[in-house]
Amino acid sequence: MADRNDLSKQITSLVDQRVALETKLQNEPGELSESRARQYGDEYSALQRKLAALFKQTSDETQRITLMLELMRILENRLVYLHNFIVDTTSDNRILAQLVTQFIEQLGSQRSSVLTKLEATYYRAVATLYAGDVAGARKGFSEACASEESDEANDIKYKSYVILGHLSHEAHDYAQAKDLHEQSLRYSQNNNVTAQALALKALNSYALGDRDDALHLFKESLQLFDANQPFFNSYFFRNALLFCGAIHFDARDYKSAAPYYQQVLENVEQNSYDFFDAQTHLGRIAYAQQQYDDAASAFEKAAQSQKLSENEYIIDTWFWIARTHLKRNDSSSAKPYLEKIAATDVKYEKKAQAVELLQKIA
Repeated sequence: MADRNDLSKQITSLVDQRVALETKLQNEPGELSESRARQYGDEYSALQRKLAALFKQTSDETQRITLMLELMRILENRLVYLHNFIVDTTSDNRILAQLVTQFIEQLGSQRSSVLTKLEATYYRAVATLYAGDVAGARKGFSEACASEESDEANDIKYKSYVILGHLSHEAHDYAQAKDLHEQSLRYSQNNNVTAQALALKALNSYALGDRDDALHLFKESLQLFDANQPFFNSYFFRNALLFCGAIHFDARDYKSAAPYYQQVLENVEQNSYDFFDAQTHLGRIAYAQQQYDDAASAFEKAAQSQKLSENEYIIDTWFWIARTHLKRNDSSSAKPYLEKIAATDVKYEKKAQAVELLQKIA
């Protein structure tokens, strides 16, 4: 059996690493690229494995409790801060969720004070969600919301309402989801958290078809988001910008839509889908305003940002580029894009139109 003092030092080091990783993730100022998100995931997985290995090594009850609490917090960190309330259902996480549930049940049977009743209810619900039992998780989060116990330090009630709202949204019960996200606002403790709750509520208004309310709520959230303050969530910030742009765009209010898409470009990496989305919309705005040089430039930047991909969205952008060049009376620049559309194996509803245009300029 390993030396107790040596194990204590290792445990303390891993706890410090987990806290530092959580703090860094909570305070990310910009968009998490796929590689950056993967890096966080890998770091959490490495911590998870090291904590689990120490849990197997020690028979000291205090150390085992500390280690299991850390494993439990990693599950929650991934859910809330890394995956924005979407469960990452890997086999490792499901196994860990089962261990966490057993641990919480054991603490309860021993009448342990390590976790408050509210904390035990919440973390059990998180583990239940990872285990794939959505109904059981919903019941647990509902119990956490109904608790009269204070939880100012952990934001448990806020997160429980948000997760319940997300589950309702996933089940397409947008009215209930909106109500749950409205209730979460009672427990938000700073502007960035409030902004996130407003953005979630707005998303449900949008899904319900109430564009005016959605736009109002998204704009309200954007006034509160602050990248220089704790708990700024770049994912919800970008979503709010994109939805404001989309709502104005769909209403053909291009003058109001464009600044939101420009702001997206300033806050995302150039190889991200959000960059592509914003550039294509700016291209379509310029096209609608007969600014064909600007439109061609925007569409080509969008296509270049996703040059390793070939899907319906990329191919549609090629078609927009070709049409824009034809509007500029530049058939030689349009031709390569029409040829790529004609040659692709990807299903594209306007392929016949592209082939017809290609034949006309051949």
